[in-house]
Amino acid sequence: MRKIFFGILTLFIISGFSQQTIDSVIVSASRIPVKKNEAGKSVTVLSRIEIDQLPITTVDELLQYVAGVNLNSRGGFGVQSDIGMRGSTFSQVLILVDNQRINDPLTAHFNSNIPIPLSEIDHIEIIRGSAAVSYGADAVGGIIHIKTKAYEGLWKDEKSEFTGSVALGENNLKTTDVGFNQQKQKIGYSVSMKTTQSDGEQHVNPNFVNASLGDSLFNNYFDLKTYSAALTFRNKRFKVYARAGADKRDFAAKYFYTASNYDESTEIVNSYWTQASACYNNENSNTELNFSYRNNSDSFVFNPLFAPNSHTTERYNGTLSQNRKIGKTTLLYGIQSDFQSIVSTDRGDHTLASTGVFVLAQKSFKEMNFNGGLRLEQSKKIGLQIVPQINLSIPYKRYVFRSSMGRSIRQADFTERFVSYNIPSLSAGRNVGNPDLVAESAYSFDFGIDAYQNDKFIWTNTLFFRGSSNLIDYTITQSSEITNLTNLLDSASYLYATNVSEALTFGNEFGLKYKTELPSLSINWLLNYTFINTSTSDSTVSKYIANHPIHNLNLGATFKYHQLTWNISGTFINRDSEIVKNINAKIKNQYSRFNTKLSYTSKAMPISIYLDIRNIFNSKYQEILGAQMPGRWILAGLSWNIKHLKVKPIIY
Repeated sequence: MRKIFFGILTLFIISGFSQQTIDSVIVSASRIPVKKNEAGKSVTVLSRIEIDQLPITTVDELLQYVAGVNLNSRGGFGVQSDIGMRGSTFSQVLILVDNQRINDPLTAHFNSNIPIPLSEIDHIEIIRGSAAVSYGADAVGGIIHIKTKAYEGLWKDEKSEFTGSVALGENNLKTTDVGFNQQKQKIGYSVSMKTTQSDGEQHVNPNFVNASLGDSLFNNYFDLKTYSAALTFRNKRFKVYARAGADKRDFAAKYFYTASNYDESTEIVNSYWTQASACYNNENSNTELNFSYRNNSDSFVFNPLFAPNSHTTERYNGTLSQNRKIGKTTLLYGIQSDFQSIVSTDRGDHTLASTGVFVLAQKSFKEMNFNGGLRLEQSKKIGLQIVPQINLSIPYKRYVFRSSMGRSIRQADFTERFVSYNIPSLSAGRNVGNPDLVAESAYSFDFGIDAYQNDKFIWTNTLFFRGSSNLIDYTITQSSEITNLTNLLDSASYLYATNVSEALTFGNEFGLKYKTELPSLSINWLLNYTFINTSTSDSTVSKYIANHPIHNLNLGATFKYHQLTWNISGTFINRDSEIVKNINAKIKNQYSRFNTKLSYTSKAMPISIYLDIRNIFNSKYQEILGAQMPGRWILAGLSWNIKHLKVKPIIY
């Protein structure tokens, strides 16, 4: 692998070094819109074109191709994935849709239940490192910010667009993703839907073989549905945006959360989402109000012989901010309020409220760009916390030198605090919540270079470091050492939610894009390599803190020849291995997977037929202990993107 890596790297580096315009795409690394080269952060923007070319059907599958992001999935096609960034736990990544958080207060396992079909997404911004000041104090590893077509249409010309795809595949797979978006001079709207169903692959049941429990075979079936609609209004001063959505999931969850011989789990998750924003512009300022509401209902059946666990969570989030230009300095200040609640059979009924006030500034000094700010976060669990952030960037010829420093904090979610809280005589080995957990705290630093060697060759490299204290994870603990719970068995061991003393994470992210142009043929090359090392100050064995790849290499190429497009992409993972023999569970020390997509677009109309092959070489691997990832899976379908653009002056 090392020879392959350096061979490809050498091939790219011997390219020419002519001047190229520094990347000027506008990003929202903070709430102040700035050019990418001025943000001072490591930012990747995934365009609509890139989304369409890759062999993916969901956002979490798309994130596998991004440096610094690691996915621990429990199945294919977006059933459920834990999203980590720069070695963070999955609870330390903030997911945004059009400036509003969708993170679930029950558990971050549901953060990938994104209530937006792929057909409705305009682009995605991945902001690495602490970004807590702007969007919330729990953005430790970074932010995944999804921008929808309806929201982005508020700032664009009049346009209508009908996009979608339908496909059939092995294991009775059927998937549909369809969206229609229209932006007129004042009124805009969008509607979209996505459905994915499959009987799933069939496996021998280790519970039956080893303990004569359950059926001899089982299928990891799934039935996923997402619906969304949005309305917009704009004139010279006002912009108004509103969206509602629903995400419904019914799937086999065997070994998703346990390694028990009694695990015959199934799960049904229903999420409802609404958000709205109103923006008023005048010559000197921009005032914006954002509001969102999420309702998540989870019914989990561990075994048909036991009563199901049911949980309903609600989250209200509102932000009022104003952006003002003072001389050559852009100033943004605001207040954010967040309220969470849960009604649960095993966790009980609880609420949590928090408030944050923040101020941000952006200013350029000749060739140096500065942006940063300060946030005050307050809640009953954490008291008053100060969260600072400083970002610097210096463009020089074809390079951008950047650095970022900041603090982030994260309160425990309802699962970490109360899981199994109400279950009498809890059996050994189960996860146990800790209502006395204190908030995590982390200080992050990075330094990076973006090099725009010419109009075909871009590379980037970032060194990062994070020092964390009071990290929350589940550790093996004797019941005699747990003094704040009364439902445990004597002389039994549990996975108890604990504040681990501290952890140090450091690593490097390298990314490269190169374009080859030949007569009638163009090739876009992609290579990303991420190294991450996490160490703790003691020998405590924890469940999630270091559950990330050590070496993560992904590479791919997209070939375009007339109407024919072919993408092939691969990922190599090196990580700590784990094994539980009684359920045939094994996370390998090394594994790889390759996917490919071949499509042909008609000359007469914007319609394509495609063949998509996942896991070409039928690699057998697990990313969550016990949850077998899909083997080779073939699907074929039809996609289209029909646009009508009526150019008029953009309304500001």
